[in-house]
Amino acid sequence: MSASPRCDPSPTEEPLTHQQLPSLGVLWPAEVDRICDDDTRVQFLVDGFLPAKSIGIAAGDSTIGKSPLAYQLGLCVAAGIPFLGRSTKQGRVLYLDLENSIHDSRAIRDAFVRFLGLGVAPEDFLLATEPPLALETLIAEVKPSLVIIDSLRAFAPEATRDNPAAAAWLNGLRRLARKHDVCFVIVHHVRKPKDAGTHCDLNSGRVSEWMLEMEGPRALVNQTDVRIALEQGNSEPAALRMKWSRRVYGDSPLILLERVFDDDGEAAGYRQATGIDLLSPERRTAFEKLSEEFRYKEAKQALNRGDASTDNFLKECVQVGVVLKERKGHYRKIVTTAGS
Repeated sequence: MSASPRCDPSPTEEPLTHQQLPSLGVLWPAEVDRICDDDTRVQFLVDGFLPAKSIGIAAGDSTIGKSPLAYQLGLCVAAGIPFLGRSTKQGRVLYLDLENSIHDSRAIRDAFVRFLGLGVAPEDFLLATEPPLALETLIAEVKPSLVIIDSLRAFAPEATRDNPAAAAWLNGLRRLARKHDVCFVIVHHVRKPKDAGTHCDLNSGRVSEWMLEMEGPRALVNQTDVRIALEQGNSEPAALRMKWSRRVYGDSPLILLERVFDDDGEAAGYRQATGIDLLSPERRTAFEKLSEEFRYKEAKQALNRGDASTDNFLKECVQVGVVLKERKGHYRKIVTTAGS
């Protein structure tokens, strides 16, 4: 009877070196740390919101202003100026506007050019109003940093059919994102309004739960990197309520966006509704007690409430744009300027 094969290395065999381990899919602690440190330096197209080489999907009901907000995003990246107070990395933008005529597209663009104080439309803001015959060929020639697809229903209706179809289409986008260093943002619709009792509250609910109302299969949520939920506000002051979820990092605070109008009363652009006046008197008093840089425990002392109330207080301060969370437990007061 033959002896059982040995699974352990013989005493004379040398253990694998650190340099040999990755070929087996195994990492030693220092290599794990290096990769994680590199990941924390992820290049963002829009700081803290939209990573480079990612796939984002923005969903909301028809006619609430998704396309104008997407135009503002594209123009800010093309010009390298802040988007809703967040810094951008300048890059070429390809906007596939399959919902509007070229005349309407220009009108939207020019309204935002004036609102953003650009003078003229950035040369790197490129428009296509027909689906490209070969998306990869177009991307290889144009070399954009950001491609905005408006809308998914018009560009790839087959991707809304079922999970396998959506997964296959998104896998194709991800291959393009990695190969050509491009980020995709897909503008999509929600289903017809549901009964009030089944609607997820965007303020207290999770983005993933809210996205259940999005048209199409679940893969459109599960296999995208950034999910952006948009719903109509009450215009006092919010015209739009916005919340996003980034893979691994979870949900953002709820952001209130007010619509700015020009001297002729025409809608011009969006800015974050900010200011201490949006806080309740109790929270405004607590905010004023805080130093410019502070920690969670100091906010708790200033508010003189429990953990849950303190957490809600800090989330609201971020939401109204008076506080920035720099890292876990560390916060800084900020001043947000209008216009971007």
